[in-house]
Amino acid sequence: MHAATWETSVADYAGSLRALYRRWPRALLVSLEEDTPPASVHPNRLLNLDRFLRLLRDVGLGMPAALAAHRHLSLLVLSFVLVVDGPADRAGDSPDRAGLVPDAWLAGHADLDIPTLRDAAALPLPTPDEQFDELVSAVVDRIRGGFRAG
Repeated sequence: MHAATWETSVADYAGSLRALYRRWPRALLVSLEEDTPPASVHPNRLLNLDRFLRLLRDVGLGMPAALAAHRHLSLLVLSFVLVVDGPADRAGDSPDRAGLVPDAWLAGHADLDIPTLRDAAALPLPTPDEQFDELVSAVVDRIRGGFRAG
């Protein structure tokens, strides 16, 4: 992670979290829900967090803003993996599951007056990777805003 290319470093860090959570979607949840002995925590979990916080400090964020940026990024990435990547991975041969809402839900409620949802559901969704890039861009913008606020 380098301050000179901090936007790329943030994107790389977010991508590494995405890959970790995608491989083990409950990895973070387990450590939050259970009494995790310190010896069972891989040192990289601490080292990577330290490096990321240091990157944010090196580019001008104070510690409270750096912590807020990390919390925001972590929550967004974990949520993204559970809500976007997980269903997309499970959709496989069933593309009906990959939309805004399943087509069967709309068909099953043909009498429901939901024109805005029907219009939205008719549009193609961006790919999970495109959606993730949007998420990372939003986080980078928020971090950049922390420079202005700080």
